[in-house]
Amino acid sequence: MRKKKKIEVPRRTKRLDSRATPEEYNTVKESAKRCGLTISDYMRKCALGHKPKLHLTEREIEAYCSLADARGDLVHIRSALKGKSQEQIKHYFNNERFMRSWIDAVTNIILQWDKIIEDMKE
Repeated sequence: MRKKKKIEVPRRTKRLDSRATPEEYNTVKESAKRCGLTISDYMRKCALGHKPKLHLTEREIEAYCSLADARGDLVHIRSALKGKSQEQIKHYFNNERFMRSWIDAVTNIILQWDKIIEDMKE
């Protein structure tokens, strides 16, 4: 069994104070909550020039999973077609022009979905 390396986080001993109006405080509090951070962590990240990312909503997570599943299906179909001869593929599609446009469209969709997924990860 491998031992996990313990990552040492420098101890924070200095304190920074800031004053805010109730509206500003509520805005910061809500932003921190949407990012899944404490107010202190959120403020520290912002002060250090970072842009904390918002957590995905349940609906966005569901859409992301659906998108990933659909992409996987298209990749499987494309892979299955790659292993077939041109005659077998023509038989599947029964129209060479349609077949080529379909394969091009699927390839473009997969590339676009890859880009969307990468953008969501950032």
